[in-house]
Amino acid sequence: MSSDRETQILDFAERAMRKGGLDSVSFRDVAAAIGIKSASVHYHFPTKADLAERVTQRYAERFIAGLGAPDLPDETPAARLNRLADAYQAAYALEESTCLCMVLGSVAANIPGATSDQVRHFYDQLGQWIAAALKGSATPVSPALVIATLQGAMALAVATGDPTPLGDARDHLVSTV
Repeated sequence: MSSDRETQILDFAERAMRKGGLDSVSFRDVAAAIGIKSASVHYHFPTKADLAERVTQRYAERFIAGLGAPDLPDETPAARLNRLADAYQAAYALEESTCLCMVLGSVAANIPGATSDQVRHFYDQLGQWIAAALKGSATPVSPALVIATLQGAMALAVATGDPTPLGDARDHLVSTV
């Protein structure tokens, strides 16, 4: 269980990392933003690698949990993909930022190993969720293609400031299943 101060640190660091990657976060910036000393940030997270790993783990856990069960019997595969697309649109709506694991995944070779492991774990879990969600689909679509489509659309939406690509990606994916 996190303390309120730890939660504030994680919240600020996540917002910064979603907009600019790991290099966009410094302990001084975190401390200034929430009105504490840099040493207080170090108390909760001794190193930047510790902070990055925890931010990534928390993000992944929340994102996957927020999707709910991938195999609700009263839902069609299309409805499940709509839920997934909703999650991506909600992630984008948070300050027009992108999926944290997308940002960190693009530089996985240059981030601490434990953080990179958390990113891979996120994609493994997301792929498993999508595979379960698509069971019973008349047209099989690979989980990797679904992820690539939604994350590519998210990158384009962030780059252009226009969320339309996310809606287009949703429409395309839903029409394929």
